[in-house]
Amino acid sequence: MDITIKNLEHRYQPNTPFERVALDGINLSIRSGSFVSIIGHTGSGKSTLVQHLNGLLKPISGSIQIGEKVIRSSEKAKQLKELRRRVGIVFQYPEHQLFEETIEKDIIFGPMNFGVSEEEAKKKAREVIKLVGLPEDYLNRSPFDLSGGQMRRVAIAGVLAMEPRVIVLDEPTAGLDPRGKVEIMNLFYQLHSAKGLTTILVTHSMEDAALYSDEIIVMDQGKVFHKGTPVEVFKDPVQLRGLGLDVPETVEFVLKLEEKFGKRLPRDVFTVEEAANVAVSLIRKEGEE
Repeated sequence: MDITIKNLEHRYQPNTPFERVALDGINLSIRSGSFVSIIGHTGSGKSTLVQHLNGLLKPISGSIQIGEKVIRSSEKAKQLKELRRRVGIVFQYPEHQLFEETIEKDIIFGPMNFGVSEEEAKKKAREVIKLVGLPEDYLNRSPFDLSGGQMRRVAIAGVLAMEPRVIVLDEPTAGLDPRGKVEIMNLFYQLHSAKGLTTILVTHSMEDAALYSDEIIVMDQGKVFHKGTPVEVFKDPVQLRGLGLDVPETVEFVLKLEEKFGKRLPRDVFTVEEAANVAVSLIRKEGEE
């Protein structure tokens, strides 16, 4: 589902002494099936922006078109029901949203709330539990008997059970250890690729933004500061640091190699293996000279 945002504005506590502009004239297009990351310092408008994508927040002015559906300030909640099925949001600490006595009941709650029969919802639960890397026999267990990482997978399964075409990930690795972060991000990327999802990631991890994204949107003070490929976004570390952001560690490593050896090196280096290959190649060339 293509997403087109036009002149989007949002204000918190409007018409009060505490009024604050959260989004100011946002214009964006996100193509169907792409993986897009949104980065920016705290308060830049990232989470406010993505909460507009399924009507959790409504525009003060402007519009958001997702597929054939257009969201405007006048939109009523009832009219957004189908959109909320098609645009799934995984919030920070999604496991905090678990509440049913069994994993199966938690997963089928969303689909049944949208009118899916119990039989069909249970069939879907058996499918999605496997997609998130958990065995089917977990369905009868309490979600509160699982580890934190497993609980997060159950919460993700609940979102997938509604068969979204767009999935929004708002800091989905918050609170996980390094291994857990890698596992969850790899899971999301596998789902993205296998199901052709439009995936939108809000993250503070420059490494994740660089590694998984087709495009990156940089937010600053409620506006889109920059949009481009990972190479385009991370080519100017000084500019990013001025926004309170950084560059991936692999890019930082390459920049230090450039400074030491006085040679221009590739900037599309986002994995440890790629960085190691650049370093080895550079050292070999120096040795030959």
